[in-house]
Amino acid sequence: MNNRIYVAIDVETTGLQSGLDEIIEVAAVTFRGRDILDRFERLVRPRQSVPLKIMRLTGIDPAALAQAPRFNEIGADLARFIGNRPIVGHSIGFDLMMLRAQGMNFNQPIYDTFELATLLLPQATSYKLSALAAQLGIPHPDAHRALNDAEVAAQLFAVLSERMLQLDLTTLGEMVRLMSKIGLPLRDLFEETLRQKARNAFLEPIAAPPEPVDALTPEPPPLRPTGDQRPLDLDAIGAFFSPDGPFGRTFPGYEARPPQVEMARAVAAAFNSSEPLMVEAGTGTGKSMAYLVPATLYATQRGERVVISTNTINLQDQLYNKDIPDLQRIFAAAGLPPFRAALLKGRSNYLCLKRYHELRRSENLTVEEVRALLKIQLWLPTTTSGDRTELPLIDREQVVWNKLNVTVETCTGSRCPHFRECYFFRARRAAEAAHLVVVNHALLIADLAAASQVLPPYDHLIIDEAHNLEDVATDQLSFNLDQAGLLKFLDDLFQTGGVQVVSGLLSELPTVLNEIGGGGAAGERINAAIERMRPTLIRARTAVYDCFNLLTRFVQLDTETGQYDPRLRLTKSVRQRPEWQTITQAWQNLNDILATIGNELAVIEEQVRELNETTGELNDILVRTEVLRRFATDVRVRSGHIIFGDDDSICWLTYDRQRDTLTLTAAPLSVAEILQSQLFAQKQTSILASATLSITGNFSFVKSRIGLDECTELMLDSPFDYTQQALVYIPNDIPEPNQRGYQQMIEQAIVDLAVAAEGRMLALFTASNALRQTYTAIQEPLEDHGIGVMAQGIDGSRRALVDRLKEFPRSVLLGTNSFWEGVDIVGNALSVLVITKLPFAVPTDPVVAARSEQFADPFNEYSVPQSILRFKQGFGRLIRSRDDRGIVVVLDRRLLTKKYGQQFLDSLPHTRVRTGPLAHLPGLVARFLQRNGAEDVK
Repeated sequence: MNNRIYVAIDVETTGLQSGLDEIIEVAAVTFRGRDILDRFERLVRPRQSVPLKIMRLTGIDPAALAQAPRFNEIGADLARFIGNRPIVGHSIGFDLMMLRAQGMNFNQPIYDTFELATLLLPQATSYKLSALAAQLGIPHPDAHRALNDAEVAAQLFAVLSERMLQLDLTTLGEMVRLMSKIGLPLRDLFEETLRQKARNAFLEPIAAPPEPVDALTPEPPPLRPTGDQRPLDLDAIGAFFSPDGPFGRTFPGYEARPPQVEMARAVAAAFNSSEPLMVEAGTGTGKSMAYLVPATLYATQRGERVVISTNTINLQDQLYNKDIPDLQRIFAAAGLPPFRAALLKGRSNYLCLKRYHELRRSENLTVEEVRALLKIQLWLPTTTSGDRTELPLIDREQVVWNKLNVTVETCTGSRCPHFRECYFFRARRAAEAAHLVVVNHALLIADLAAASQVLPPYDHLIIDEAHNLEDVATDQLSFNLDQAGLLKFLDDLFQTGGVQVVSGLLSELPTVLNEIGGGGAAGERINAAIERMRPTLIRARTAVYDCFNLLTRFVQLDTETGQYDPRLRLTKSVRQRPEWQTITQAWQNLNDILATIGNELAVIEEQVRELNETTGELNDILVRTEVLRRFATDVRVRSGHIIFGDDDSICWLTYDRQRDTLTLTAAPLSVAEILQSQLFAQKQTSILASATLSITGNFSFVKSRIGLDECTELMLDSPFDYTQQALVYIPNDIPEPNQRGYQQMIEQAIVDLAVAAEGRMLALFTASNALRQTYTAIQEPLEDHGIGVMAQGIDGSRRALVDRLKEFPRSVLLGTNSFWEGVDIVGNALSVLVITKLPFAVPTDPVVAARSEQFADPFNEYSVPQSILRFKQGFGRLIRSRDDRGIVVVLDRRLLTKKYGQQFLDSLPHTRVRTGPLAHLPGLVARFLQRNGAEDVK
């Protein structure tokens, strides 16, 4: 881009904390364009021991490191090498922080290739240096050595500089304009590029204006019924999966799986009979294709939409980006009719072009707003979806998204000038034209709550990962309210002070009315309502503060609300306390005020709608008025349930002592009736699938929880041979979880097992504090054996930790919560699964406590079945393919000592179960893994 000489820097360290961790290697290269001019590389001997995970990542020779100089011996040489040249690096802030901790200072320009890449490569799958190098074809021989990283950072900077030259003058000018508002370090790079482009403008051919998106990708028409009412041929469905059928002809070496065929026939029969179907399909069944094939054949034959709902993003991505495209190719090869599929998300995931352009025109932008706008500026020409997940927004930039996304409060629908190119409505129209629509459970339930205003109309539903449906429905149908939310509502109506002297709907309405000539009699009625509301709004603010002060004081004085559980469930006995009566009186006053505001907003809404029908210029005002009126009504009714009591709701207060904030929550006591009447009863076809739906071979518990009392049931065993591939071992001489010595036993057992198995272990916990305590205790003894320890919430994201275990199998990974399901580690990287404790829900959780009270025997009828489903999910992490083998160790003796223990074991796939002393376990693990699990282990 220019002839300047830059210096790229990278350091390797003992950890990530400046002041505590130390540099163990530093490297720098000077470069011009893509040419490396000179190199500097030094090992640095630290004063502390280097963690095993760092030595593994870097591959540094411990002997060489022990002979290396201290930093103060090489610092001056490094400073001379760097000089006053501009500095480049990947996430360079960390490297400079570690160097500054050694006394170095830097006053020259600093350019971060990570930040530059998030601007210029908005849809990269990863912004790790190694991933970017692979994507751009930059050689990267060793990802974790300082000199190699410095050289790759230099090459990456050169490539990104060339990318900047490809931007047009208009885009570059807008980037410079936005950057000038906050003095972004990258500004002078873009200014230099702009000057260079401007100098060459007359030498370059004039580019044709870009085609509108609509012209590039014409939209298919909405799906229409074909009138073909023939039932699906079950034999033809089975033949589809035969070795000489479409699957066999497409995939070399294909082997039919009888459970998959049986499930596909059952799904087809459910479509034919309109009878609900519940299927438990064990790991390896191939359940996705088992329902996709009949669903697609039915949808294409009849021209009727099928909605497929998943709980996790992983499965959603697998369906939409792998399984469905595979099936489209199979259909094409077999000469079957083509079909369309769409992925639909909640509206908040999509960029609103109207709000984006409004924010760009704003004069008072924050640093985070400018950074987000810069990224969107370069993302827009590349995106066809407008989906938030494509944008690399970081830290507080993510908050800015809430000012740019599609919301109910700001969306005017077809009345918006950007309606045709709107990403959300394009996704909605694509869904209306699709045979298969993939959504998640949250959107499925949100559509339920919004009276089917989110998804296009559909009569056929497949719910995968159906064991999560009750929890997701509970979350989506819950109501939350805090003081900040109420005050924002009042600010949206009318606000004085601050940067904007006067703002809000009521301050804008008179101005808007003047612009259209006053609005006549309707305008007079609107102004009269505004005047009536002004004193009410003053009283409302006071009432909000009074109510939340009383609630906060009530919770602070309550002895049941402790530091470990900040929630107070509002039971009848709590509401009978004398202090609560004061709260109900204050809240009644607030509710009366909200009723008055709601009534006046209804008057304004009616008049605005009348004026808008005449002028068509009040779309935004009308939407805002509708939303504020609904909010006033909704809050008044639903907060009333919390404060005054409601038999169908579970209500509680959550007090965050650190932030001094209080939240009111109401959740449905049961979602079964809602799901039955508003979802299943409304659909011709309802198919629910999961690997974990039964308790000891019985579906009754899950059916009762989600309201699907009458349905066809199908239970399919996994095609894996668990008797040969897996072994369950339960030590019989260990303390139980509530007994002394239990935590120390877990720690020692994991150490001994990890040494015997040479790592290759995932340990599942039910609580973060137990996980952290174990992590601290086992790290040093395992590192002494060359085994690394990683933990959720300490060493990175779930995906990063799983990838690291695959890369370095001689490791132990500790996980909780999300690690119990959705983790897929195929092969030898995982050979030992430790379940430290049976996953019972916390009994004091308000939802668990309230729902338990609905049973005569809460523990055995509710807690045990719930825990069994979770236990089955955890067990399923071990065997993920026909070639996997390993041992599941359950460090909870209650499986042997309690009556319910056998139910847990009976709910697992048919597997060998052994019990015996804990001391025998390491030897057994070593023998089992050495013999590939093929022989009986004594």
